[in-house]
Amino acid sequence: MPVLLTDDQIAATRARIVDIAMRHAVEKGVDGVSMHGVARALGWTATALYRYFDSKDALLTAARVAALNDLSDRLEGVMAGPGDVWAKSRASGAAYVDFAFSRPDAYQMIFAMKQPEVADYPDLAAAHARSRRAMVTYVEAMVADGAIAADANLLGHVFWGGLHGLVTLHMAGHLGAQGQPDFETIRHEMVRRIVQSCRVEQQ
Repeated sequence: MPVLLTDDQIAATRARIVDIAMRHAVEKGVDGVSMHGVARALGWTATALYRYFDSKDALLTAARVAALNDLSDRLEGVMAGPGDVWAKSRASGAAYVDFAFSRPDAYQMIFAMKQPEVADYPDLAAAHARSRRAMVTYVEAMVADGAIAADANLLGHVFWGGLHGLVTLHMAGHLGAQGQPDFETIRHEMVRRIVQSCRVEQQ
């Protein structure tokens, strides 16, 4: 008689499968991910894996959705927490960096690999939209507070583009060589100069 799993056990198993798919995507590229390969890594048959995900597309979509929602959870948590707009801005940047470096496979899965057409995957489209909002909310708060004068959406993407570039360079080992500025030094200088260019002087 088969053992019936609880909802929590099913969710934990799906998360484990997703983590392996992310790792395989980073190691082999998205096209190199296969249901048989993921099943082998679990010590399962492919038939057992299909009980949780009915296709490779479904598995990769679930991996991207999970990663995007994790990032959004972190950024939204910062904005719901204590502190003024400047503190939340700094904390948002730190949360993004922590996500990238604590979950490099997830980060690369959503930001450094070929992506599907999100319109074909409603859950993925919703996760993308949520993450985009989360990545500009702190800038909207600074503009609304009168701390800076800028197009919040555009400036949020400027911050994102700059930070993503630094994260990518750091992950590839190109920053912090002997005698050269490290990741955090460059990050803080980049943010300082961007903010300085649009900060509203208080009278």
